[in-house]
Amino acid sequence: MSGSRLRRARTIVILCEGKTEMIAVEHFVKRCWNAEDLRSIALHPINLKAKLDDVFGSVVRFRKDPKVIAIFTLIDLYGMNRVVRKSDSALEEKVEAVRAWLRDGVDANLRGFFHPHVSVHEVEAWLLADGKCIDKSVMPDPNAENKNFENPPKARVDKVLKRLRKGDGYGEVRDGTSMFKKARFDVVYRSCSYFKGFYDDLKNVAQKELNNPNE
Repeated sequence: MSGSRLRRARTIVILCEGKTEMIAVEHFVKRCWNAEDLRSIALHPINLKAKLDDVFGSVVRFRKDPKVIAIFTLIDLYGMNRVVRKSDSALEEKVEAVRAWLRDGVDANLRGFFHPHVSVHEVEAWLLADGKCIDKSVMPDPNAENKNFENPPKARVDKVLKRLRKGDGYGEVRDGTSMFKKARFDVVYRSCSYFKGFYDDLKNVAQKELNNPNE
């Protein structure tokens, strides 16, 4: 989206940790968003290039733009080293610790504008939840978000492709773009509770704006 379009359209900005999150928003999330006729609220992903501290300045900057109605994040749980966590903590506690770190970095008067979300453990979990978007021989994994840190989603996708393609592994742009274009939204939405929470929050913000545009 160009800067001029961002100024014209009511927009939700999504601060993405890196390029795969950008691809997932552009080719997976937006596809369903448009199908649900929510396109009058634009989704604008921005690549943080793993500079997570840029989240906080971005919230302040975009709050000054009257067309931006909310800021979301899509930050990987895997590899997140800004939060001290016990190794035996429950998954929900690990996720909430990251979301709390993000919230705490934003002034209290901006927190209603800011919606921190975490991809568990990486957005490639959504590909594994669908399965068929990787290859027709790959069965859907209804527990894709719950797999452990030692075998994260990106590594699992890479392993599957190396087996199927005789050593040719996962390319985030090449394969990620193709797979997210094919991924079945309903399958992922049903089995990935953290993705469901992210998408439902996006919809709630958009629908509130559509129903009460002058608030």
